[in-house]
Amino acid sequence: MDYWGILGIEPTEDLSIIRKAYTSQLKHNHPEDNPEGFKKLRAAYEQARKMASTGMIASTTEIQLENDRTDYADHITKAGADPLQDIHIEDLTMGTPKQEDPVVEAVKHFIDRTIKLYDNFDSRIRYDLWLQLVEDERFWSIQVREILQTELLMVLSERNWLPISVWRLLDETFDWTENEFQLNERFSSSFLGHVHYQCHSPYDLHLEHLQQVVAEGLQVDEYLYLREYARRALIHQDLNIAHEMLGRAYELYEQDPVLLRLIGRYSINVEDWETALHMYSRLAVISPDDPQILRHLADMLLKTGHTEEALSVNMQLSEAAEPVIYSPALSSAAQCLALLGRNREVIDLYQTALERFPADLELRIRLWQVRNEYELERIASLEAELQDNRFLVTEQIEELIELYLVRKRSDKVLSMFAGFDPKVQLSSNAWFSAAQIAYEVDLNLALHYLNQAVNIATEEDSIHQEALYLRTKVNHDLDHFEEMIPDCFILKEYMSEEPAVYYFLGEAYRMLDQYEQSITNYLQARTLKGGTGYDHGLAFSYYNLEQYDQAVSHFETYINEGNETASLYQYLGISYMNVDRLEDAIQCFQTCLSIEDDPNTLYYLFKTYQRQSKIDLTLSTIDLYLNSGDTSYKEEALGLAADLYFARKNWNIAHDFYLALHHELLDASMLPKMIAICLLAERKFEEAAVWIRKIQNKEPQNPWALLQMIRILAEQRRWEELDTAIVHYYKTVEPTKIDGYSYFYGGLHLYEARKYDVARKMLTRAYEFGLRGDTCSLLSLTYMHLGQGEQALAYAKEAVADRPHHADYIARLRDIEERLSHRGAWFNKLKFNVFQGGLKQTEPLQFPDLLNDEELRPYYNVEVFNDAFFA
Repeated sequence: MDYWGILGIEPTEDLSIIRKAYTSQLKHNHPEDNPEGFKKLRAAYEQARKMASTGMIASTTEIQLENDRTDYADHITKAGADPLQDIHIEDLTMGTPKQEDPVVEAVKHFIDRTIKLYDNFDSRIRYDLWLQLVEDERFWSIQVREILQTELLMVLSERNWLPISVWRLLDETFDWTENEFQLNERFSSSFLGHVHYQCHSPYDLHLEHLQQVVAEGLQVDEYLYLREYARRALIHQDLNIAHEMLGRAYELYEQDPVLLRLIGRYSINVEDWETALHMYSRLAVISPDDPQILRHLADMLLKTGHTEEALSVNMQLSEAAEPVIYSPALSSAAQCLALLGRNREVIDLYQTALERFPADLELRIRLWQVRNEYELERIASLEAELQDNRFLVTEQIEELIELYLVRKRSDKVLSMFAGFDPKVQLSSNAWFSAAQIAYEVDLNLALHYLNQAVNIATEEDSIHQEALYLRTKVNHDLDHFEEMIPDCFILKEYMSEEPAVYYFLGEAYRMLDQYEQSITNYLQARTLKGGTGYDHGLAFSYYNLEQYDQAVSHFETYINEGNETASLYQYLGISYMNVDRLEDAIQCFQTCLSIEDDPNTLYYLFKTYQRQSKIDLTLSTIDLYLNSGDTSYKEEALGLAADLYFARKNWNIAHDFYLALHHELLDASMLPKMIAICLLAERKFEEAAVWIRKIQNKEPQNPWALLQMIRILAEQRRWEELDTAIVHYYKTVEPTKIDGYSYFYGGLHLYEARKYDVARKMLTRAYEFGLRGDTCSLLSLTYMHLGQGEQALAYAKEAVADRPHHADYIARLRDIEERLSHRGAWFNKLKFNVFQGGLKQTEPLQFPDLLNDEELRPYYNVEVFNDAFFA
């Protein structure tokens, strides 16, 4: 092997020159980027140093290098065979060759001892051995330390899996992280970043877990690389990389608790609870007293339905003294108890914990929350019992009273129940009185009492009618509209002339979307009241029936009565919009906005401007809407803005809106195409190719995407790739779906390759598809090359006729006419082709009609764009 050639220098005994050469080449052969190149470079560097230090400058054969490696491997094997307790720093020293320079000799001795320490895994993890090394007074001189600052880093660039404590010891000794600026010139940024991370990382590698398996043959550096790569990927939430690295590491060694933790964390991130449970179960066997492992184990048990087991683990952890342990354990235990239906035990759990830790404010808050939930549930339970059992025992009543006192709700029920004997049957009147009290403060409680009153009262009882009426009002306030209807029908028998009954019935039908019945009852209420009122309900009923003329009339009446709110003007504006009173609609929307900045109103405003074809106002209003932060109509606003800018051929802005819409609608299949179209129209081919590839990832045989990739390759004159793309296009696309532009680009490629006869055939096929412009002009050039001047002239004229202002076409036509003059015709008779000019192009190739496809046709008016879309 040519060691000096790999280093890029002539043979020399100057170690500084060898180091500089090595550092220079290392930037191009970093172990993470080019491991094979790095191995060769490192071997060359070490051999060059060896030859220079011994005074032997000669070429080294492959056999010699192999012998060196064998000796080194034997040496490492012997060192690795020693048990950990028998390792001493003196055993790791190596013989020092004779060296005239004591500084160089000391540096080499330090490096040799470093390599020996590292390569023996048992010694590598011994901090005391490293400490002995750096404290050895033979290496204390300033000159030695200055050289070792970089020399040691060179060694560690390929031996960089040390305990964190060792990295910090070396950094404290050689000040690497304090001198990163100077080291940047000699080492790659990725390696220096690794050094900085190791010196400051809070995560230890826990190499002690690997001693036994390393002794059994584990490639520990490869394993540590995969494990650390996975951990950092997890930190940065790069789950795909983490999955790959964890899998590869697990194939090498399955018992490492550090790796099991990482797999557990990854599984939690991807919500693979079963795998996470498996990992933490194994970890709990390895470290049964580790509270963090037990916390995760409890969570996974709970998530996988093992509630009893989770409770057991959490109760064990709840005895801890540290809040970071007992606090989440208590919370999880409470959740387990709740799932098991043992709610009362939850309160006891928190009370016991609070007695142990009375200063814990969070515990106090949790106890209050749990007690609050329990009290609400208990009240509901007792109320249900009260409803089912009219003769409650004393203990139940007392408990209910106590709970209401705790809840400070005595004004509702205690005033009614405090003096009752438990054996006394409560009358409907009592329930109704309670309902009246509760009506002002708690509608649900009032409804509960009203239900009792109605159930007990007879139809002849006067309280029955009053309770039904009040229950109707309560149900209306609670939005219980279905429950209102049967009560209203009964009330119509009691109070057939009462407008409020028909009003409530109309309200119930309207809120249940039965608008025709609601209108009938509103009109009946109006008749009973004397022909006025109820315009609000009528307006919205007609509005929802899409009878906008009637809705407009009632909205106007209701607003003229002094009911001016933003929502009313909005609905009136929408009604105007639907009866094509667009100016009135705009005025309503503007009035609405003057009252309240409502993004929904902006939406309807820009829709109205759109219907008026006021594009500038539409776009400016869309901007206002998007800036409002509302998301209700964000997708429609982005889409409309994109389409309008697209119609104006403002490709950059259209692209930005389509891209923003794509972020909102990731599954929209049309958006990648529209984004690609805008980029193609702006001739941003590289960016367009990215989106076209996204289309192909989902639809590998998409004819449109295949054709656009052909077009991009042609525009970029990447002929070899174009040839492959065209062949793939014809093999992939059905013959009936082949686009004529594929023949045009094929012809262009063949023309550039000077295969004029085949190019003529391809271009003729494109012409048969109806393509003119560039197709005709390129055909004219092709025929001139083939010596068929008359045909060339005919196509050149047709090209100019298709695009009369195209400078290239006009120039080519004149060139052909000149060549076909009398002198040119004479040369043609001699079969001498006087045409030597190539494809002259001063304008871009004619862009295909991207809208001429089935996907886009329903969304865009093709006739609007076809004629001048890409002129």
